[in-house]
Amino acid sequence: MNKIIILVFLLIIHTTGIAQKTQTNKNKVSFRKQNVSISKEQINQLKNGALLIRLKTKMNSIAALKKIGKNKLAAKVEKNQADYNLSIISAFRANFNFCPTYFFFSGFSTNIRERQFNKVVFLNDSLLPDTTLKFKKTSFLTAEFGTIQQDTAKYFSHYSYEPNAKLSVKRVKNYYGGPNMGFAALIINSDKFVQLRRPFPYYVRTFESLPIERSVNKAVRKMNKKLYKYYRQRN
Repeated sequence: MNKIIILVFLLIIHTTGIAQKTQTNKNKVSFRKQNVSISKEQINQLKNGALLIRLKTKMNSIAALKKIGKNKLAAKVEKNQADYNLSIISAFRANFNFCPTYFFFSGFSTNIRERQFNKVVFLNDSLLPDTTLKFKKTSFLTAEFGTIQQDTAKYFSHYSYEPNAKLSVKRVKNYYGGPNMGFAALIINSDKFVQLRRPFPYYVRTFESLPIERSVNKAVRKMNKKLYKYYRQRN
């Protein structure tokens, strides 16, 4: 009797394994198609709109240094950040023409997210606030130099059937998430500052072996090419 139960159990596992594999493939195809559709919408949104580039200020670090009397170090940090931001603007002006670009300090992030453009002061090529610069597009994505984050969202993958001590099986949901990245890059985010997903070419790694200015230029130039290539593929 026990042998019959075991044989039936093995047959169930084999059958459910085949069904599980089929369902997994269907889910992967469906998820891939969904991502392709979303990415196509996003690349067209960017091409017909604009890219808003967020620049960091390190204001908190600078204020903390000043508070403890490290004024010279605070001035150095401020200058280095300003030079870096200027190199970003210069790199986009020289190497990026996929769509119009606008630059803003990170302090206006909430206003950008909530589309309160009348409260945002954009920056000119000299990194100075310029009230004559007005954003008049209806669609946009955002970008910044930062660290690629892990995709922590969980996606349903498949059901599996796991045995227990009573020789019965229990159906269990299985999920998967994105890879853990954690490297420096030029990153394109949504209009809510949410990191995009593949197949959209949403990042280009920065080149740490190069001086900062050359690294920024190379990353922006490469991103411009990747966006054009992806746009042609989807249209």
